[in-house]
Amino acid sequence: MLLASRISRLLDAIRRAHFRFPVSLSRRSWRRLVQLSLFALVFPLVLQWTLAYLIGSDVRLIPPDLQGAKNLLVVTAHPDDECLFFAPSILGVLDQNRNVHGSLLSISTGNNYGMGDRRKKELAGSCAALQIDPARCIALDHPELQDNPTIWWDTALVQTIVQDYITKWDIDVILTFDERGVSGHINHRAVSAAILELVSSTASNGPLVAYMIVTTSLWRKYTFLCDLPLTAVRFTLRILAALFFPRRVISEAIATTAAVTDGNIASGSCALIANTWHRYQMTREAFQHHGSQYTWDRHLYMIISRYVWFNDLQKIEPKT
Repeated sequence: MLLASRISRLLDAIRRAHFRFPVSLSRRSWRRLVQLSLFALVFPLVLQWTLAYLIGSDVRLIPPDLQGAKNLLVVTAHPDDECLFFAPSILGVLDQNRNVHGSLLSISTGNNYGMGDRRKKELAGSCAALQIDPARCIALDHPELQDNPTIWWDTALVQTIVQDYITKWDIDVILTFDERGVSGHINHRAVSAAILELVSSTASNGPLVAYMIVTTSLWRKYTFLCDLPLTAVRFTLRILAALFFPRRVISEAIATTAAVTDGNIASGSCALIANTWHRYQMTREAFQHHGSQYTWDRHLYMIISRYVWFNDLQKIEPKT
């Protein structure tokens, strides 16, 4: 009986220990989970603030050829593209240099649903809100370049038209889509292909600079600021340098010898531009002019899409 009693007590002790251990471990895990969750929420906000306010004008994040642009041309496919995708870049570049002239060329009026005339008028209001000269805010209505998600535009024709406006407005920097077109729209991708060919064909004729907005995966696109840390990884050295070394030092290096540690900085091959709260409000104001497009899902888009909060850009390198 005594042995049986001892065995029973031993088994009870083992059971009690078995149940206490998971509870203790669970509490520690929950504390760590809460801490990680708070960090995941706070860090993107701090990073956005840092990029927008503290080092947003540093040449290591917005390269000299963007900051020093005299005439910027944004080439889109449809009215409202400038708000949905490019607003942080447009406002960021125009804020850095009050002497730069902003221009917008939409290759179509967005007439896929028969609202082309209305969307063309809406674009004028959007341009004004984005500080783009109304005289340089154009939506084309070419019969061969109509809004259509199933038709690849004639890139040679697009090149010819864009080149005309480059000459007319003395453009030195272009901003457009990358090869995936942000949303994958075939018209977006055709515009990108046309600009890529144009930059390559004019490389030997003049200093035309062009940047593409980088496309991310769908799940990253709608993560508010949560995608910013991932986007900022390739800019880590630049961000740290901007925080800890005076802007004047790097500016002088670029101006004289371009002797910087990161070769991409010297060449200005990429940029990271974050909206301040004021510029985000301007973005929303600009999109409000697109009344024909302001559906409930677009309202949600203007909150959760990374493209209304920050842009990362890649410079188009002419093909050799």
